[in-house]
Amino acid sequence: MASKQYACQDCSALYFVSDKEQAFLNKLQIPNPVTCFECGQKQRLSFRNSSSLYNRKCDHSGEAIISIYAPDKPYKVYKSDYWFSDKWDAADYGQEIDFSRPLFPQLKELQLKVPRLALLNFNAENSDYCNSTVGNKNCYLIFGGDHNQDCLFGNLSMHNEKVVDSDVSNQNKVCYMMSDCTNCYQCQFAFDCKSCSNCFFISDCSNCQDCILCTNLHNKQFCINNEQLSKEAYQQKANELLNGSRKMQKELMEQFQSLRSTRTVKFSHMVSCEDSSGDYLKSCKGCHNCFDSSESEDLSNVIFATKAKDTHNSSMLGDQTELSYDIISTSNCYNSKYSFGVLDSSNVEYSDLVLNCHDLFGCVCLKGKEYAILNKVYSKTDFNILRSKLIEHMKKTGEWGKFLPKELSCFGYNESCAQEYYPLTKEEALKSGFSWYEKDNSNSYQGPDVIIADNIKDITDSITKDILTCITCHRNYRVVPQELSFYREQNIPVPQSCYACRYKFRQSLRNPRILWDRTCMNCDIALKTTYAPERSERILCEACYLKETY
Repeated sequence: MASKQYACQDCSALYFVSDKEQAFLNKLQIPNPVTCFECGQKQRLSFRNSSSLYNRKCDHSGEAIISIYAPDKPYKVYKSDYWFSDKWDAADYGQEIDFSRPLFPQLKELQLKVPRLALLNFNAENSDYCNSTVGNKNCYLIFGGDHNQDCLFGNLSMHNEKVVDSDVSNQNKVCYMMSDCTNCYQCQFAFDCKSCSNCFFISDCSNCQDCILCTNLHNKQFCINNEQLSKEAYQQKANELLNGSRKMQKELMEQFQSLRSTRTVKFSHMVSCEDSSGDYLKSCKGCHNCFDSSESEDLSNVIFATKAKDTHNSSMLGDQTELSYDIISTSNCYNSKYSFGVLDSSNVEYSDLVLNCHDLFGCVCLKGKEYAILNKVYSKTDFNILRSKLIEHMKKTGEWGKFLPKELSCFGYNESCAQEYYPLTKEEALKSGFSWYEKDNSNSYQGPDVIIADNIKDITDSITKDILTCITCHRNYRVVPQELSFYREQNIPVPQSCYACRYKFRQSLRNPRILWDRTCMNCDIALKTTYAPERSERILCEACYLKETY
């Protein structure tokens, strides 16, 4: 694919704009991007906080609530039912454009006035401690995951039942500690697997049953360390390995990590894709340098998308996002750009969280409005005149064609999804122009009462109320009753790390969202892969991988 090379204004790294993306930019009459893929993603993702929760009060009722905004932040925050009610109107905070000043400082002033939504948690039943979610029932600390039931600690996972500690995993039941798995049942420590049951410490497996410490197995049963056993021999060995002790769990994980480091892998986790590059793509066409995306077409430089089309340089795209650019956190979004949180809306520019709107420019927390600039509603004719004038003004101030500046994010870098995808130290973040939030642990939500024991069998019905200290980050955490019940039922030792550190561990088993040029280690065909050249796995093209492992 033909492309032109540019230098990133933030880090000076070279990046490319393809002819296809250039044609798209010309179509939308917007300038070329000024940052590389990584710097652009850092800036967008810094606007999204899905998992840092705080105790605070609703600024309308004074009621104690859980929110993604810490109580010492300078923003007004309303609990969800009042925020969605017709008892207040964000358009009442509308302000005139001051053409003697840049737009971004005026937008910041508006952010400080308009009340924000405490959580993005829609149609939830007994699932108060979730965010960026829809339709969860009896769930706890689920972030960016929809239509789950009886699940805990999940990220971007959908349609699961009784699953604990999962990432980007869908349609699973009674599973623990998994990533990128689909349609699995009664599995623990499963990664990149589908349609497996009663399996433990497995990777890159499909349609397997009763397997332990296995990789690249398909349609197998009663295997340990990729060795076929009789049913009787398997059961005897499984009873020894799966005894519920923390010591054995640790030994198995060490063996599993060693096994993974030398396994044969397909160069990319792409399934049913055409003319695409990236990783973890399913049923995509014409998607390049894209990651964690499915059923999408004609995307580039995107992290996470479902059923999106003709969109570039963006992140976290929900269903029916189309003809958009440089946006994050969308659903049913059309022809929008340089914005965060565009839901059921179209023709939105430089805005921060809008629902069921169209033709907005520089708006904050509006719902059900049209033809508004800085939350002030105009006639269609006046809006179009002012919009054109404002774009020319922004070209003079150097603001046009750039994503919302870092200072407009409501979160510190360490509170946002950017820290999950591109971790920085406080010094690195501040040097790059991001803010950093000094968290007050007394306000951070820690969960209900807790207990711990070395072995699940040692736990009695007499529950103590101790606060645990994470052995990884040394912060306090709690185990909720629903979680404890799951550990008991599944013979799992209570974890010694908090859910955030367990999430980081699972992410460490995933490849970075960077593509390297390599060749198949069997046939030498050129590949673009997220496996770095120094990695120890054996990298194969799809044809060679299928021939060797199936």
